[in-house]
Amino acid sequence: MASAWPTAAAVRSAPASTRRTFGTSSRSSRLDSSKPEPTSSTSKTRAQIDAEERKLFHEYEKTATHTLEELAIRFDDIGEELGLDDYDVEYANGVLTISMGEKGTYVINKQPPNKQIWISSPVSGPERFDYDYVKKEWFCKHTKETLGTLLNREISAAFGGEFAMPIS
Repeated sequence: MASAWPTAAAVRSAPASTRRTFGTSSRSSRLDSSKPEPTSSTSKTRAQIDAEERKLFHEYEKTATHTLEELAIRFDDIGEELGLDDYDVEYANGVLTISMGEKGTYVINKQPPNKQIWISSPVSGPERFDYDYVKKEWFCKHTKETLGTLLNREISAAFGGEFAMPIS
């Protein structure tokens, strides 16, 4: 029984106007060629993108480090103000640990891959904060609360007074 499909030799010998090719038809070529080519003024080079990413990362590092250093100083001051014996503040390698004895331990650290600050709170648990460069504050996308507001509330409740956490 003869096959309904032409042989490869028959296809090669057929006139070009009757051949079917897939993916390279003159119609698809016309469509592809009608797309404007990106110009150097509208597209960024990989080097430009890399430079922007390095700049953003540097800004994150500077801001996060400054925030953690401010918090370390403020938490240290709180311990001195209250004269607590079982209270310790340690800041090293981007990790701030505040041990408050029976009241628990806070761990606040930079999370460079995500450009966030993460907190582990003995009161509210873990949370992530992103930096809003317009408002100049760290905020939680889930709760919409700022890092300063969270710490003010929890530390004030823990020690029974007002303990402002100046975070900029």
